Amino acid sequence: MDILNAIQGLLSQGWFWMVVSASAMFAAGNYIDELLLGEYEQPVGTLVIISGLFGLVLTLGFASAAFLFQTTILIGNTLVLQAIGVGVLEALWVIPYLYATKRRGAVVAGPLFQMIPVVSGGLEYLLGSVPTMLHVLGSILIVGGGIILSVEEEEGENGETISRIDWITVGLMSLSVFLVALIYVLFRDAAEEASYTAVGFWSGIGMFLTSLTIWLVCKPYRQDFNEFCRHTNGKALSVQLFNEFLDAGGAYLNHLANLIGPSVMVVSAFNAAQPVFIGLFGLGLGLLGINGFTASRGSLKVWLLIATSITLIAAGTVLVAFGEV
Repeated sequence: MDILNAIQGLLSQGWFWMVVSASAMFAAGNYIDELLLGEYEQPVGTLVIISGLFGLVLTLGFASAAFLFQTTILIGNTLVLQAIGVGVLEALWVIPYLYATKRRGAVVAGPLFQMIPVVSGGLEYLLGSVPTMLHVLGSILIVGGGIILSVEEEEGENGETISRIDWITVGLMSLSVFLVALIYVLFRDAAEEASYTAVGFWSGIGMFLTSLTIWLVCKPYRQDFNEFCRHTNGKALSVQLFNEFLDAGGAYLNHLANLIGPSVMVVSAFNAAQPVFIGLFGLGLGLLGINGFTASRGSLKVWLLIATSITLIAAGTVLVAFGEV
């Protein structure tokens, strides 16, 4: 009965449904990223710069919200720098993630984000939050599921099939996960001192400035972006812009949930819905016979491996969450 009451109480929380909605948006975005990298053959540099430039749209959006709701975006210099720093990280985390997606696809790269509760819990521990045994057990399951999800099969010298862990993908996603967890913790910390709208405004500026800096100092990315502008693919651009709205919507729903929820660790733990949505979307795409997605490539053995990994990740994140509920 206590469990049922706890579940009912959880389902009545607004932040919970924000996280579930954000997870669905992130899952859809994972497949769109794979589509852009694969079918549309968009270079990583182009996607990174467009993503960062979208920070200007966020800045204008938050400025409009501040005007409509009569809130200020003028906050202390330290908080401004922290919020801009969040924006810098927002522009950078996509780089290792996109390379991981290009290597292994959405089915593998996306669910590895479920390591975020582990990292955010560690960051919050540094701020004085002590993890419980459920946190530790849940973390072990999450990391284990993430490693299993990164196992890939290849043909050996004698023609036999062997399995190995794709440590490059694990490394890329670990870096991305660390940056995202840091973003969540720093955003919540700044928003508690100032306001959600003000931090969103200045983080958008940080994203935009970082994108311009990348364009100026990174020649390969600049060349890719300039080439894209000279031969604009209208359909690819439309898909990319839609994807940016999805990603931004999911990210700022998550930020709001982190702000009103118990902690970043608990809230991000419920992003366990993301690999579930990824699996469902992937299964649907495979059944529809849509080519170009990793979802349509899998044998029964591969899907069983993915299902096992997702189950471990979901169980781990639930344990992490109920460690503080």
